[in-house]
Amino acid sequence: MQALMNYKYYDSPEGEDCFQKMFYMSKHAAYFGLGIAATDVLLLSHPKGYVQTAGRFVHYMGPFTAMAAAFAATTCIATSLRGKDDRLNYVIGAASSAAIFGAWKNSLSGGLHAFLLFGVVAFMKKKSIEEGWEFFPTVKKQKNFLNSLEYDFSSLKDKYK
Repeated sequence: MQALMNYKYYDSPEGEDCFQKMFYMSKHAAYFGLGIAATDVLLLSHPKGYVQTAGRFVHYMGPFTAMAAAFAATTCIATSLRGKDDRLNYVIGAASSAAIFGAWKNSLSGGLHAFLLFGVVAFMKKKSIEEGWEFFPTVKKQKNFLNSLEYDFSSLKDKYK
């Protein structure tokens, strides 16, 4: 179980370890859905009671988790069936996620718009992997002045004696 929790999406090649990839994507989508649901409950919908609150959480977390799992599963299956690891597999995975989004919103046009958005993002993400640049760059953390252990104030000590 610990190995599954520490797994990253690109630890194995595309088309392999489909369950681990689905779990990884679903886990992060559930966290995202949790944040969106909490925001909705606290700021927008204000449900009354535990059942309505739980319903709002399920309303957001369920589809986001399903979209992520569908993307990972479809991408993995497409890679295995086609025998190629290219950008089209990611676009096919984005189509499956967009279909779930359209069903969730009960809107064909919403699903088509989601497909355009998800497809472009998935295409660019795979392109970034193939070409070696970061699509979602890591954020550099700024040093905190309150953490004084990281700084040497010895030059100030001599000045103010």
